[in-house]
Amino acid sequence: MGSKINNETVIRLFRERQGFLSGEEVARELGVTRAAVWKKITALKRNGYVFETSAARGYRLVRSPDLSVEDLRNALSGRERVIGREVLFYSAADSTNTLAAELAGAGAAEGTVVIADSQTGGRGRRGRTWLSPPGKNLYMSVIVRPALSPRDATLLTLMTAVAATAAMRTRTHLPVSIKWPNDLMVRGKKLGGILTEIKADMDRIFHAVIGIGININLEHDDMPDDIKDTATSVSIEAGAPRMRTPFAVELLEELDRWYGLLVREGRGPITAAWRRMSSTIGRAVRVVLNDEVLTGIAEDIDEEGMLLVREDTGGEAPPALRKISAGDITILR
Repeated sequence: MGSKINNETVIRLFRERQGFLSGEEVARELGVTRAAVWKKITALKRNGYVFETSAARGYRLVRSPDLSVEDLRNALSGRERVIGREVLFYSAADSTNTLAAELAGAGAAEGTVVIADSQTGGRGRRGRTWLSPPGKNLYMSVIVRPALSPRDATLLTLMTAVAATAAMRTRTHLPVSIKWPNDLMVRGKKLGGILTEIKADMDRIFHAVIGIGININLEHDDMPDDIKDTATSVSIEAGAPRMRTPFAVELLEELDRWYGLLVREGRGPITAAWRRMSSTIGRAVRVVLNDEVLTGIAEDIDEEGMLLVREDTGGEAPPALRKISAGDITILR
């Protein structure tokens, strides 16, 4: 008999059989020793799995941790996929984007996902810190190697925003929308964000790392004062805490679907879906750029994902259509 079994195999067996399984049954089914079964279940308990133990009947899986990489991997198995073909989990990381970039540089396969329970150096756009306490939210990064030119890299952010919005709408039934270019919003407050970082030369992208942070169980008391009025979470909006694993599964399923569409059909399906989900198009906005502030109506996005704003010139000149490639957007009421 062998002595090594992975966590996913054990969890899958208990979920398929339900009820109690004796150590002898598990050992026989998996081709290992009873001692190996006992050691594995003891290790799973340390990782947050709850087992009921009976001297007469054996073990019964009662509950998984709310973020279970074993349940996630099992849910993603069973069909060919790009996104989620490998999932790496860390209890704590400096930044999932930093880890994923290092892995990508070392040749990690496209579709590799890095998930952390917490981050000590989580990053948002424009160098901002992303609040990343343990046991609360989703922090993940995905490695892709798209056949895109660097000028089209914004499509990856648009695609991810569409996938994340679709996933959150499915899991929560909340009115999640996208604020250009990368914020997930609910009722005017930020639920999540996306940070895409690429390694490229003038002609092609070698790899891209797409970082996603979504507030699942963050409470008002967890937030610093400067974001309490502008941020929200699923638990705040829904009125109860939620298990994080189903959100991670849905998000990776949607990412795989929408990335496949981008690869096969190009920008059309992505930009069309982004427009449908946008809370920015058609609204009066204030745009803070590096050296100026402008106001106007957000009319559309162009083929490269730039925001097209019809600038309000105060009547001094005809309204000009401005292309915004980067900036802080505020929706004006």
